[in-house]
Amino acid sequence: MNLIKLFLDALLVTASLAISLLAAEGIIRMTSLSGIYVAETGNQYKFYEFDDRLGWKNSPGRFGQYTRDEFSYQININSHGMRYREVSPKKSPNITRVVVLGDSFTWGIGVADQERFTEMVEKKTDGKYELLNFGVSGYGPIQYYLMIDEIIEDFHPEIVLIAFCLSNDFADNIFWRRYNYYKPYLLENKKPNIVISGYPIPRSGELATGPLSDWLADHSRLYSLVRGKVKTTALQFADYGQAGINGADENQMDIYFPKHSTEASELADRMVALNAKLIRQIRDKAKRQNVQLAVVVAPTKCEYGACFQGERARNMNARNYLLKTLKELDIPVIDKTDAIDSSDFWKTDGHWRPSGHEKIADGIVDWLNGRKGSKAR
Repeated sequence: MNLIKLFLDALLVTASLAISLLAAEGIIRMTSLSGIYVAETGNQYKFYEFDDRLGWKNSPGRFGQYTRDEFSYQININSHGMRYREVSPKKSPNITRVVVLGDSFTWGIGVADQERFTEMVEKKTDGKYELLNFGVSGYGPIQYYLMIDEIIEDFHPEIVLIAFCLSNDFADNIFWRRYNYYKPYLLENKKPNIVISGYPIPRSGELATGPLSDWLADHSRLYSLVRGKVKTTALQFADYGQAGINGADENQMDIYFPKHSTEASELADRMVALNAKLIRQIRDKAKRQNVQLAVVVAPTKCEYGACFQGERARNMNARNYLLKTLKELDIPVIDKTDAIDSSDFWKTDGHWRPSGHEKIADGIVDWLNGRKGSKAR
């Protein structure tokens, strides 16, 4: 009799718990927008999900408040995985579609949607250009290479712009682990085509989840809220170490200061050569699909003497390496580095203020206006 009573009591507790969880889920669903809610955070990777080809990507439908000491704003990821308004793959015949690939400067750390250079260009051209923002923090040209074919096939742009971040994109191509997450990387070889390594890509950080956790995150907002606050030891990931060009500095000191060591100049040349090979193949992919490619130079605090300890002078070495490559490859460049200054960056954060985005936007508008058959005013 006691066993029956114990069983019934356990069943009652289980049923009560299930009902409570369902009720909590229902309340969250009724009080939240569609998608996966992200509790207030200053970590942009909370808005991402694991990707076995790219390392990570924007998580479609994810939304929440992104807050750091100097700014706070709402993040919304659309159904196509862009931090951008909802858009149809089929474009209007009266609009020139531009795809923009970039990292955190393009994704827009530090600014609200309407303050990003992509939306500013749309406004400044009276909507005659549509700039689809595919920016993802931490990305580099190697991910753009892997993305570009599918994006062109799905969204049919006339133009692709790559925003090349001077302070880290050379290194992003050659290292396996970046920003404590794993990604594909380039191997050196003597063949004309690039060789990509790093697969299978390990999960780490917020991406270190399993199939059950992923399913719950996609179907339960209650679980998404709890997962953001509770870290279980079962989902922790062991460090796999690093891979890339042996000896290269992960902060690109070899690029900025090619005399800081006896090997630095050689390492810088190797990083630049791999980047040139990669950019050439991105250019060729765009050409094959009759899409114009241009590169937007994205300067960082490093260009204005605010990256390396003891340095205060302007340092344009990374920019000069990039411009030399683009000239050799005959790729148009949009460069507002001389117009931007330290006041266009947040004081403690490393990203552009709205004023920096506007200067980049002005450079893009000028370039669009100068194109043959341009529709912009």
